[in-house]
Amino acid sequence: MSHIEVRTPADEDERTRFERVLQESFGVDDLPWSTWMERIGHENLRIVTEDGAIRGGLGFYRFGQFWGGRAVKLAGLAGVGVSPASRGRGFARRFLVDTLAQVRGEGVPLAALYATSLAVYRSVGFETAGTTLRFAAPIASLPSGDAALPCEAFDVDDMAPYRPLYEARARTWSGHLDRSDAIWARITKPYKGIARGYRFGPASAPEGYIVYMHAPEEAALHFGVVVRDLVLTTPAAARRCMSLLHGLRSLGEELRWLGCASDPLVSLLPEQTAKVTEHGRWMLRVLDPVRALAERGYLVDGEARIDVRDRELGDGGLFIRVRDGRADVEGVPFGTAPVTLDVRALAALYTGFAHPTSLRAAGLIEGDMRQAAAFARLFVDHEPWLCDWF
Repeated sequence: MSHIEVRTPADEDERTRFERVLQESFGVDDLPWSTWMERIGHENLRIVTEDGAIRGGLGFYRFGQFWGGRAVKLAGLAGVGVSPASRGRGFARRFLVDTLAQVRGEGVPLAALYATSLAVYRSVGFETAGTTLRFAAPIASLPSGDAALPCEAFDVDDMAPYRPLYEARARTWSGHLDRSDAIWARITKPYKGIARGYRFGPASAPEGYIVYMHAPEEAALHFGVVVRDLVLTTPAAARRCMSLLHGLRSLGEELRWLGCASDPLVSLLPEQTAKVTEHGRWMLRVLDPVRALAERGYLVDGEARIDVRDRELGDGGLFIRVRDGRADVEGVPFGTAPVTLDVRALAALYTGFAHPTSLRAAGLIEGDMRQAAAFARLFVDHEPWLCDWF
């Protein structure tokens, strides 16, 4: 019988062999996977081996995600790959479940990822829980704005003056990341190209900023503009940003960015010139329901008694009482609640993404639907949106 093990790569040789698996899995040979591994942290890599042969693996970021104005610890899974010759043998499920159990044991109550295949992640308890839309719009269609505010270039290697602007906005949106240094590095140090930053307002009191990069077009000299990060805290900053971008229209052809249905940048366009080029959905996994519910914030008061069915990490009963934005959550015996949620349904309700009726149709909710609706109302908030890709 073969020996299968999930563990951290032991050395550079094993990381190099894992890199070959990722190259084949993602079809990207020229991505600097070693840089990705360094940023994510070698201690946060996991491989699955069979008699010493590396069959697949993943990495996970450690950051938080804002819900109700409070950051909840989250593991962001990335680089999930299995070698082509080893697929269909359960390796992905093995290292996913082992990794999720480990981070849960460390006190991390949530995990999230951008999925290439829904089925495999649903099989281990993930569910679609929010959107990230890719937008594009002709730069010439942007409003001309005005230059009333100062606008100066800044060195993106030093984002310290601008992080508080992002963090203040992130607390007001559902699903924004409490960014780690690794996520900031993804923004300012792209694997290809050069990131450029501009500040709107005086250096002593910036009112916004943009980080973007050029994307060469097929036509000679012309380029697209890819937004890496954008925060606008005042109308004056928004007008100055539009003026900056509109000024690129002689050679800049298309603006591209990550957004949401109620996207702030789309709202600035005078006409409906933005188009969605990709409707991405991200998935969430609730690893520890008690912690996940207790550590987030809430906008409404209420209480509920639910059972959560989790085939991988264990069933459990919960009683939650929310008052003044905080929740008291108690683990209670499983099997006596008026409504039972699959852990996938809990993920989709936790973010406010899904309606109980659609989850019931998917077979993820059983029991009293009025109680399910009362539980779902606890999570009414803004549209869940991740503005970062990982």
